[in-house]
Amino acid sequence: MKKLALTALFLLLASSCAVYHDRYGTQVAVAPEFWGTVTYVDPGARYINLDYYDGGVRESRVIYYGRGTRWDGIRDSDLRAGDKVWVRGRQHSGRWDAEHLRRHE
Repeated sequence: MKKLALTALFLLLASSCAVYHDRYGTQVAVAPEFWGTVTYVDPGARYINLDYYDGGVRESRVIYYGRGTRWDGIRDSDLRAGDKVWVRGRQHSGRWDAEHLRRHE
């Protein structure tokens, strides 16, 4: 029974992360939710650059948003470099699409 519970826990944790391949073809696990600091906003192309920490290592990611993105307490026109935001999204066709964005407290 204990092995079954551990296996179920492992499957749950493994399925909670998306996987994508970086430009070198290496598989990289991506958490579906994270928070970071906005470093650049391009409202015309509808994306933001976000710096965040993963395992103590500073990473940067381009986050695309669209009409289906839910905004909680912030609008895309309010985003500025230095804002801390929480993002939930998914990897789609080689890019990260935001499903939900809100200010990180």
